[in-house]
Parts: sequence; structure tokens; C-alpha cells
Amino acid sequence: MKMIKKQNALKICYYLMAADGLIVDDERAKFDELGNLLDETYPTYKDQLLWECKQNGLFSEDRERVFLLMDYVEREMKEGITDNITDDTIPGRLLIWNMLTIALCDRDYEEGERRLIENAVRKLEVEEADFHEMEQTLVAANAVERESRLISENEVGNEDAKLQLKNLKERGQVIAANARDLMTGRK
Repeated sequence: MKMIKKQNALKICYYLMAADGLIVDDERAKFDELGNLLDETYPTYKDQLLWECKQNGLFSEDRERVFLLMDYVEREMKEGITDNITDDTIPGRLLIWNMLTIALCDRDYEEGERRLIENAVRKLEVEEADFHEMEQTLVAANAVERESRLISENEVGNEDAKLQLKNLKERGQVIAANARDLMTGRK
């Protein structure tokens, strides 16, 4: 199993956020959430990490941006990938999961993001079938969350809506259990 250093993984996630040319608040919040989950020392180096990433001119023309970002991701992969499990590394498949989480959090999973993730899948030697399962799991989870939010906002007090929300909650729990199994049940 390929591992990657946490700070390199976070930089890769930041570059992924810039793939569509716009970093939105949902992505920033998700990035900080992942940073704090991955590394308890994240707040001590967050500003430096973001400064380093921003020095790379992330918001050039669309076509050029994706190629630049692929180069930056490639550099972080070269520097960060290891076979050694240490306190400052995470499994490659966790990076892929986090990349998918960020790519889908703004509900706009675009081609540049997908290309960056697929390149990381190859470099980290994550099984293609596992990647597709992760992708579909997160797409399903996002769909349940979006539908729940729409019903909650528009159907307040409606008995039919309460039943739909209950069913969506149960579906979300099944998806979450499958996601946990997907992330912990494989080597």
C-alpha cells in the first residue's frame, strides 16, 4: 500500500480545489475540516501551506491551469509518496477519498478535477474498481444530502416529507456504513 505524507496530501487537495478556477466557501470549509482530521498540528502550518500553494499562480487560463496543477500534483506525489507507514503519512486511498470529497462538495465535479484524481489513483496504485466504488459512494451520499436539504427547506410540517426524510436518513446511514467498510475493510 502506498502512503503519502500529510502535508503533501493537503497541498494536493488544495490544488484540486483550484482545478475549476474558483475556490468556494464549501471547499475551504471542507479543506480545513480534512486538515484538522488528518493532522492535529494542521493549524500550526496551515497559513504557510496555503501561502506555498498560492505562489504557484493557480488561476491562469482554464487549459493551462489544469496542466500546471497536474505538474504541481505530480511534484507533491514525487516528494510525498512512500512505502513507509509513519505518523506523518496517510494511506493513498484516504487521499483519493479526500480528493473526491472536496471535488464533490461544491456539487460541480468537473473534468479537470477528475483528471487530477485519476492521475493520483494511478500514482498511489489504488485499484480502479476501488476508486469507482469510492466515487459512486460519495455521489450517492451527496445526492441524499441534497435531497434531504431540499425537502427540509420546502416541505416543513408535511407528513409525507417527514417520511421521506426518515427514509433518506436511513439511506444515508447505509451509505455511511458502506463508506466505512470501503475505507477500513481493504488493504
